Amino acid sequence: MSSHHSSRNRFIAAAGLLTLVFAGSSSAATSTENDTTPFAPTTIAAACADAHARVQDAAAMAPCRHGTSAADSTSGSRTYSYQTFDYPGASQTTLWGINDLNELSGQYSVGTGAAHAMVYRHGHFEPLDPGVLGDYFSAAGGPTDFGTTFGAYADATGLQHGFLIQRGHFSTVDFPGHLNSNVDQVNLFGAIAGVYWDADGTYHGVLREGGHDTPIDVAGARETYPLGINDKGEIVGYWDTDPDQTHGFYRSADGQFSTIDVPGAAATVIFEINDAGQAVGYYVDASGDIHGFIETRGQFQNLDVPGAAATLATAINNLGVIAGEYFDNAGTRHGFVATP
Repeated sequence: MSSHHSSRNRFIAAAGLLTLVFAGSSSAATSTENDTTPFAPTTIAAACADAHARVQDAAAMAPCRHGTSAADSTSGSRTYSYQTFDYPGASQTTLWGINDLNELSGQYSVGTGAAHAMVYRHGHFEPLDPGVLGDYFSAAGGPTDFGTTFGAYADATGLQHGFLIQRGHFSTVDFPGHLNSNVDQVNLFGAIAGVYWDADGTYHGVLREGGHDTPIDVAGARETYPLGINDKGEIVGYWDTDPDQTHGFYRSADGQFSTIDVPGAAATVIFEINDAGQAVGYYVDASGDIHGFIETRGQFQNLDVPGAAATLATAINNLGVIAGEYFDNAGTRHGFVATP
């Protein structure tokens, strides 16, 4: 989830929620994987640049082009049905989480206003109370299968804090000694994958277990950003030495790191890993196209919402159902769920 201050983290502050208020149902549309909707080059270029800039701080990207990419699989690929989820009345919607009950979380914004955290349960969207999280920025991940929601919010001074909502109880999560904090994911055992950054804007990962914080830093990296943790304690995210050339990483439960890059990609970001070891994220190909992907046992497969200018897969549950966001030809962000 991306921070309030940078476009490069998971809670994207584009546009701010814990009384669960009924807010109506989503708008949804299902399409096939072989969609051939034509693209409008100028609006696609803007959407592509916006999508990547939000997560990579890239000033501009080459226009997105529809076509075969580095991660296309030639055999054994699954097909997916795609469903769009838009918060009623919102101008932008992003999904950051999905659990095994297909409950969702994320953020929405209205007009040019701040992003607000929300969840989707029982067929309806529910905003999280701005009286608790404020009106400046907030976004939510989860829920876990136990119902825990987590995420980030900004205070009146512009500093960012992580949060947890467990059994109706709200708590702020800060990493001591640092200006800004973010909770990116929580597993069923309460382990937190988070991040902090100070005035220099450089990100450093933290694993919090049983009240003890363990640094998560890839050796030699300028930044390390953990984005997902599963119930086995496996962690994924990205690292970089150059902010325009990120690499995905996997950290085993015993603390061993390995790099995971989509073959031929100019940049790779991994958002989440489920208990079966399937990982999802997005990559930028050599032409500047942005694609979602799923990695299963070393095999990569594209996840492109039909007709979208750019797709980012941000979450996967243990049934293999995937959530994320896509940009349409006009540059508007929509949430999506892809069901195998």
